[in-house]
Amino acid sequence: MKFGDVIMEKTDYLALKKILNFHKYYHDYLQNEAWDMLKMSVDHAKICDSSELPEGIVGLHSMVTVSERSGKKQTFQLVLEPMEVNDDKKVSVRSILGAALIGRSVGDHVKLPNGSDQITIEQVEWIGTNDRMSYSTKNG
Repeated sequence: MKFGDVIMEKTDYLALKKILNFHKYYHDYLQNEAWDMLKMSVDHAKICDSSELPEGIVGLHSMVTVSERSGKKQTFQLVLEPMEVNDDKKVSVRSILGAALIGRSVGDHVKLPNGSDQITIEQVEWIGTNDRMSYSTKNG
């Protein structure tokens, strides 16, 4: 990892803690691996205010471009709720892919637990209420 730790913006951290606390009241065995990954990331994350967040960190609602070793690229928005996933351009943080990426940064290589190829985070575009910032492996 580029920064040595998973790094999360404070509001993302609080939103994720809330869903993890709610999760203990029901069981979805298909998502257990994703929940475990998400819990580990949240439990070990370095928490920052938005003004202190390093460039290129994958957060909620950011647009993320990842690539496989084969060169295949995929761009999607990372969302909190599975109900927000209405097309192939959105991935829930509750999925294995989303849980593996939250808090990681541009240039990080991520091995997914389902045995698929390693992916690399190529670009992150933060989408906020008033600002859009883009960071990629080409930026630095």
